[in-house]
Amino acid sequence: MNRKGGVGKSLISLNMGAVCADVQGARPDGQPYVAVASADPQGTSLWRAARLAVQPFDILDISDDVENIALMKQLPYAHVFVDTPGWAEINPNTGRDPLGEDKYGRILRSLLDQADDVIVPMLTEQDCYEPTWQTIEWVLRPLGVPFQVVINNWPPAEGIAYVDGTRGWCEDHGYPVAQTVIRRYRVHTNATRVVTQYNNNRVELQAREDFYRFALEHGLRGAETRLPAQGGAHVEAVQH
Repeated sequence: MNRKGGVGKSLISLNMGAVCADVQGARPDGQPYVAVASADPQGTSLWRAARLAVQPFDILDISDDVENIALMKQLPYAHVFVDTPGWAEINPNTGRDPLGEDKYGRILRSLLDQADDVIVPMLTEQDCYEPTWQTIEWVLRPLGVPFQVVINNWPPAEGIAYVDGTRGWCEDHGYPVAQTVIRRYRVHTNATRVVTQYNNNRVELQAREDFYRFALEHGLRGAETRLPAQGGAHVEAVQH
């Protein structure tokens, strides 16, 4: 979740879903344990999923379904990764809801009511700091929703100092930040594959590794105890 657009929420939603589906395997009936749900009106994750030769997860369009979002934990999935929209800057000190009062504000509030935790992607760029701060201080912390920041789309050629500076900013604000950094690779822009379908060459293996490391670090485990019969799906909210 991040108020700022373009920080990689669709990429992370789809690839975390793919890694989780790869590790979790399929149900006895052959259906996936994992779903990726799109609440973003831009529909980037829907577009990318439609271009996959093989979808390792179910894909759900919830961008126009405010009423039924409250039922997501009744769906037959161990994990649901939600690709969510950004929103306009609304300072809560004005007395207004920082998520807004439109349809997408209602969708976000409903999702956050159910989210077990929130992934907050951010870039190693100064103009990403303020929207990230607003996302956490205006929305996540007041609601008490657990979250973790992940540094995304870092070009290694620019040097580790940018990562260190961004990580230091997070730590100075008391924000939990993933040790894993998702590096920028051209292969990630190929909309016909997710990381579990990458080739076994050096570059694509490195690109794949970032998501497996982040999934492991983020704690994608024990999902079978959260199936509907035992308490419902584990809902991950990822916003840009």
